[in-house]
Amino acid sequence: MNSRLRWILLIPLLLFAGAVWLYVETENEVKVQILRAQKQWRETDYMESIEIYESVYQDYPKSQYAEEALFEVGTIYYINFYNADRALHYFRELVNQYPDSALAPQAYLRLAEIHEIELIELPQAIDYWSQTLALDVTLEVRRQIYFDMGDAYFKLNQFEEAFQKFQLLMEDGINDSLAERARAQAGIILQIQNQFEESVDYFNQVLEGPECDDCRRTARLGLIESYEYLGELAKAIEVAKTIPTSEYSAKERGDLLKRLDNKARVYEPQRFTGG
Repeated sequence: MNSRLRWILLIPLLLFAGAVWLYVETENEVKVQILRAQKQWRETDYMESIEIYESVYQDYPKSQYAEEALFEVGTIYYINFYNADRALHYFRELVNQYPDSALAPQAYLRLAEIHEIELIELPQAIDYWSQTLALDVTLEVRRQIYFDMGDAYFKLNQFEEAFQKFQLLMEDGINDSLAERARAQAGIILQIQNQFEESVDYFNQVLEGPECDDCRRTARLGLIESYEYLGELAKAIEVAKTIPTSEYSAKERGDLLKRLDNKARVYEPQRFTGG
């Protein structure tokens, strides 16, 4: 092979090596900018931090740090400036421009959170949770989304949809406090749908499950209500007696027992007359 041909064959390798060197140098420069932005953020110079992050995204949109810059700007506007509109803009920009980013699930969750908590726009929050579920997220994140979606559907009075989401939690084999919260909510939905016998099963399962104070309080009160509707006042009274003072004050429990007892004397007089 003559020297001229060898040189021609070497040109692509040199170009590739040059491109790699240029990319590495650029990424190093961008990383320095990112570190500067982080430093300004820690020092509470939020606007300066935003400006640096924005320059990274604008000047180096193909950098591996560009999507991080967008996420951090959105976070600063949301957490430090309480500016939901600006935060939404940057989180949307991230998921639109970098749909395959490792940060996309977190951005979708932030979008859902802002619409749920700040803007009280539950349908939009549900839509963003659905888009998160389409991505590669952990089981822990997936389960929390199921609960959040179920809770949002419940608040929208879309009880069938809510029950379906809670059911996904109850059937995944993980019996933790989140599953118990879902089970308690499912029991309430069954009550709303006048399925009181079915609700009793769900509430009893909550009381047999892991410790979850809020869930147990909901389950006990739910059981009492369901037993009342079913005309089983003796069972309602027995449940009321088990309510600990950590869930209900002694006075509240006493008033509840008095009400149930008076009701039983009207509807079940034989229990008090020996008939």
